[in-house]
Amino acid sequence: MRPASSFFILGFLLCIIIFLPGCQGRSINELLWPDQHDPFFQKTSAWSRSGVVRDGLEKETRVVALLRSETWRRAYVQRYAEIFGLTGEEADKMLADQLRAVAEETSFTLAVASTYPDDARLTHRLTKWRVLLVLSPDQTVQPLEIRSLDLPPAQLQAFYPHHHPWQRYYTVRFPKTEAPIELLFTGPAGRFVLTWKESD
Repeated sequence: MRPASSFFILGFLLCIIIFLPGCQGRSINELLWPDQHDPFFQKTSAWSRSGVVRDGLEKETRVVALLRSETWRRAYVQRYAEIFGLTGEEADKMLADQLRAVAEETSFTLAVASTYPDDARLTHRLTKWRVLLVLSPDQTVQPLEIRSLDLPPAQLQAFYPHHHPWQRYYTVRFPKTEAPIELLFTGPAGRFVLTWKESD
C-alpha cells in the first residue's frame, strides 16, 4: 500500500472516531490508548507483572499475572458497579465479599497466551506448567485452586487492559501470604518469577 493511501485511511478512521457519539470530550490519546489514561486500567497495570518462556525460535508462552490486592479489588468493585449499574446495597455486598476474600487468601488473575494454544492451558491434566508461590529458596506453596475464568470478550476488555483474543484466563488462589510475594511459573521449557513488593 502506498504511503499516501495509508495516511488517507488513517485520517479517515480518526475522523470517524472523533465524531462517533460518546467520543466527544475525549482526546485521541484516550480513545486509542485507554489503558494509559483510564484510572482503573492504570491501577490494573500497576498490580500486574508479565513474563515469557521461549522454547526455541518459534515457540513462546506469555503470562500476565494480576495480583488481586485490596487496592485493586476496591477499584474493581467500583468499576463493576459503574458498568453493570449496581445499587449501593449490591456494591456494598460485593465489596464486603472482595475484602473477605483478600483477608483469607492471596489470589491472581493469569492471562496466558502461547504460540500453540494447548500450551496456554493450566487446568488440563496434561498441562506442562506449574504455578507456585515462593516462600523461600527451599519452600514453595501449591495453589488451592486454578479455575478457568470464562467471561465474554467484552467483559475481559472492560477489566483487563492487556486483553487479546488469544489469551486464556485463570483465577489462581493460594493461602494468604504477606509481601513480598513471588509467583513462580515453571515447566520443561523454562521458568520465570514475578515479584510484588507490596500486597495491598
